[in-house]
Amino acid sequence: MNSITVRELKEYSKSDYLLIDIRSSLAYENGHILDAISFPEPFDLEQLIEIIHISGKKKTIIYCTMGERSREYVSQLYDAGYEAYNLHRGYKEWLLQGEDYLSDEEMSRYSRQMILPEFGSRGQRKLKSAKVLVVGAGALGTVALTYLAAAGVGYIGIAEADTIESSNLHRQILYGKSDIGKSKNTVAKTKLQEMNPYISVNQHETFLTPRNITEIIRGYDFVIDATDRIETKFLINDACVLEGIAFCHAGVVGFEGQVMTWKEGGYPCYRCIFEDVPQGYIPNCAEAGIIGAMSGVIGSIQALEAIKYVTGIGELLLGKIYHLDGLTMKSRIVFIHKKSEACMVCGKNRTINDVSQCEEKYRHKECSI
Repeated sequence: MNSITVRELKEYSKSDYLLIDIRSSLAYENGHILDAISFPEPFDLEQLIEIIHISGKKKTIIYCTMGERSREYVSQLYDAGYEAYNLHRGYKEWLLQGEDYLSDEEMSRYSRQMILPEFGSRGQRKLKSAKVLVVGAGALGTVALTYLAAAGVGYIGIAEADTIESSNLHRQILYGKSDIGKSKNTVAKTKLQEMNPYISVNQHETFLTPRNITEIIRGYDFVIDATDRIETKFLINDACVLEGIAFCHAGVVGFEGQVMTWKEGGYPCYRCIFEDVPQGYIPNCAEAGIIGAMSGVIGSIQALEAIKYVTGIGELLLGKIYHLDGLTMKSRIVFIHKKSEACMVCGKNRTINDVSQCEEKYRHKECSI
């Protein structure tokens, strides 16, 4: 069987050959070899021969994702009397050798996601240039941070000022026994950059407040709300909505978790749904309890929402809340079809225009009893 390597392909003059990509149209759109013609399956030999005649090229090179399916089509073309070659190891091998914006090690590291039709080399470029802020490096945050770093998000911010305690270790997966007493932010940054030296990690060693949040979130493309403080969740929502920065909220307690995403475009925000910081006693995970694996599931979904937003693929949790009961494994999506006109931050007559001027909105309201 006639075969050609990526290195040999690079040595050929482009005027010498016709390059045919038989992957799906979606895969082609998200990344292909320069000058390749999209000819998605099912394979039509007669139509391809017509294209070859029109091109006037003597050689035809065909490739698929891994270099397996294209062999059959090269064989058919060869049997029909045409000079045809199969690209050895296909588009994946070209990715590993053909992109100059990533190092060879990066190409190998990300190859499994780059061969996804929806993702492609275009998706990896977008991830590398993206800036994502994770607020809270606890149960949800350590999981989200791990998968963002592993995926190759080029610039990751961590907003956290807490230290590591023994009770954190069953669910906050970046930390170990030797880290107890150390800064979560510093330990997280060190371990993320050990995991992936091709990313940058920026530390915001502080808790978010109405006075500092706007300055911190500006410049980020996406914010992940991984905090366990209800007041901070409202603060993140309001600041992101006012700045037009997309974000993903999540919450976990016990065996249950929920996720929702917001971006500009008339979608309901967190305050549209939950209105205001509730009054009275609000148990946290230290009091109500939490299963660490639930944090893993929900934190992974938050990372996935960030990746989808940055790359523009898939469907985000906009105008809906995903809820999972880990005990029964029953999940449901609650649809919120429109934003609230009475919302204090995105409604018609909003009363919150600058979070720094509304500090009382983000204070816990004690029960009057």
